[in-house]
Amino acid sequence: MDRELIKDEIKLTDNECCIVFDFGCNFPYSNSDILTFSFSLGMDEFSDYKINHRYPNKCYHTISKKYGRKVSKLGYPYIIKLNEQSPMLLNLKVGLKGQHITSVFPIQTKMTKDKPVCGLIMNWDFDNNNFRFISYESTDNGIWQQHNWYSYEVKNYKLTDYDILLGKPQRVDKDSSILIYNDIIEPFPTPLFELML
Repeated sequence: MDRELIKDEIKLTDNECCIVFDFGCNFPYSNSDILTFSFSLGMDEFSDYKINHRYPNKCYHTISKKYGRKVSKLGYPYIIKLNEQSPMLLNLKVGLKGQHITSVFPIQTKMTKDKPVCGLIMNWDFDNNNFRFISYESTDNGIWQQHNWYSYEVKNYKLTDYDILLGKPQRVDKDSSILIYNDIIEPFPTPLFELML
């Protein structure tokens, strides 16, 4: 990741840390104005983002934080206090206008002063209604290890030691469009300028 980009977008004090959400949805249709794609943390609804195309694939819609007129090139950096890290509920809304589901995922961060950032990538495949989360771990021998959390609906994929198949979610009630996952997603912390997305 570009040091200048990180330096420009992630400004931390000694007691702060940052999780960068890099969320994308593959929606291969020309009428993308009918796509519902948003997220929130717990009761915190965000309005300071826009849906754009940070990657060359025009069918891949991404969520990017807005800083006034400027738009993030990282995704959505979310700064919290180091000593206030606690489990968070990530709410993702995906679907068509008026017909979407909300998936709720528990997230736990374990950032430190030496490793004050972590990246959490999410790729949602609209047509197949499945997803995966990705986080990179920096190993002692300098190799990046990719960890994946897959939707329980992913078929015909051979899991490795670094992959987790999330359990089937529970509906709030039989008519609800809210799906609650129980498996905790733990993105891996890294030093600031070693952030990998």
